[in-house]
Amino acid sequence: AVVSTQSTGVMVKMTDLVHGNYWMWERNKFINRKYKMQEMYQNYVTGDPDWDLPKEIDPFYEDVTDHVLIGQAQVHLKCIGYLIGFEESIIITDFEAKERGYLEVQIVPLKPDGTPITDDDEDYFVEDPSELVGKSLSYELRIVGAKGLPSRISQDVYCDFRMYLDEEDTRTPTVSSMNPDWTFSRTYHHNPVTEQLVEYLSEEALIVRVWGKQRLERVKSCGNLTTRQLKSLNEKEKINQVMKKMASTPGNTDMAVTMRKVDL
Repeated sequence: AVVSTQSTGVMVKMTDLVHGNYWMWERNKFINRKYKMQEMYQNYVTGDPDWDLPKEIDPFYEDVTDHVLIGQAQVHLKCIGYLIGFEESIIITDFEAKERGYLEVQIVPLKPDGTPITDDDEDYFVEDPSELVGKSLSYELRIVGAKGLPSRISQDVYCDFRMYLDEEDTRTPTVSSMNPDWTFSRTYHHNPVTEQLVEYLSEEALIVRVWGKQRLERVKSCGNLTTRQLKSLNEKEKINQVMKKMASTPGNTDMAVTMRKVDL
């Protein structure tokens, strides 16, 4: 399941077993592709000479230059209701809840003249966010950058998000790096503040999605391996990576050696 800026939905993961790249398909896309795959297979079985389709209409093909979702970060907004600044590195997680890096975010509450509110500005002290109802509120949201993104998906990286009542996503520029520096900011003004806004800031989190393009890695010769053989090969490579990591960790050497003796 993947959480978007709007809702949670079930996705299907499609993996290129030769290059290791992957794409996430929505339900309708998967169903359409599935029927086309069945038709393609049926044409192959019946000996249709045109069963092998060009990549433009091949249901098994995905363009490696398309952006894929690296992961998303949840930015809690409660600090805005208290006119308190926020600066944090937030974990980016993928659809399997695996850590994919860190997103650097800042939230800066602003005075009416547009200058930042600091800890020394006692006149702007807020004990309860409900005190803001009927008043004006301004703040700046900064998406500074990200750290430690996967090297495989580090081309043309950008973020997008949808703040309170926004009808369209706000998007940062693209940067090709494992540690992109966007230095992106957007200022928000609310006049007057409503009870609905106070509730949103107190209870909701802003979902920031991080997107990137995958590299087409150089692959070993796979010959005429079947899908089952390719899957088995990929699983063995994953296990070998785990064993190497275990062998390099003090106290795990004996266990790693034992695992290597198992006939995979």
